[in-house]
Amino acid sequence: MSATETETFVEIGPESVIDGSHPAILNAVVKSKEKEGESWKEVADVVSYSPTGAGFYLARQLSPGQLISLMLPLPAEMRCYDHDKEFYRVWGVVQFCQKQNRDDYDSYHIGVAFTGKNAPSSYNEDPERHYRICGMNTDGLWKIEPAKSEFKIRRDVRFWQSIECYVALVDKDKKSLSGAKSVTENISKSGAAVFSTLDVNVGDRVKFICEPHDYSGLAIVCNRQNSKDGRMRLHLSFVNAKFPVESLKLVEAKS
Repeated sequence: MSATETETFVEIGPESVIDGSHPAILNAVVKSKEKEGESWKEVADVVSYSPTGAGFYLARQLSPGQLISLMLPLPAEMRCYDHDKEFYRVWGVVQFCQKQNRDDYDSYHIGVAFTGKNAPSSYNEDPERHYRICGMNTDGLWKIEPAKSEFKIRRDVRFWQSIECYVALVDKDKKSLSGAKSVTENISKSGAAVFSTLDVNVGDRVKFICEPHDYSGLAIVCNRQNSKDGRMRLHLSFVNAKFPVESLKLVEAKS
């Protein structure tokens, strides 16, 4: 990617960052730095949380990719470390920031993905640096790396959920040539990233079938990547039907 290109930011909505959200409301102290190392601190109402992320309301507007720290009384079973301490301090990268329409004051609904106990050394060198998710660490928290350019919010929110599916290569007449069971890394209304053993190339047409959500549609292979763990990741763009993301939580509730 050249320095002039705009990096795509994978926006994560509340339902995806908070896999298994909790109904109780907590208070959290949110901290970060701005220009010339100036620090700020605010108290936020945490309305949803999980071992990998949290959603909260804040008076301050934040930007996707911004790194912040939180200190909150997260339940011990939700922590990856410091289980016996009263407060859990964890760093997180902002995934979305949505302004709330309130008559008396402005507030923002913010979602963060937890990244670990300590900030990366690059943050201390440049607190204004922004980051992007690039995988998961062995402790189950999100792995991040510095963003190379400005973020571009995706048109559709991507939900980071592993969903069983079936991907089949089709010919020009939409007849299946070969197929394989696969699993999504993330999914949105307009596309998905899936781990699959199917031998396809960029530009191929495939059929994407997801029985748990009663979905079947055609997709174009936009990219294919070899993951560090050896798995092949296919990036698909749906062409004839939107995926019903509103059904994601419904299926979870039934199961």
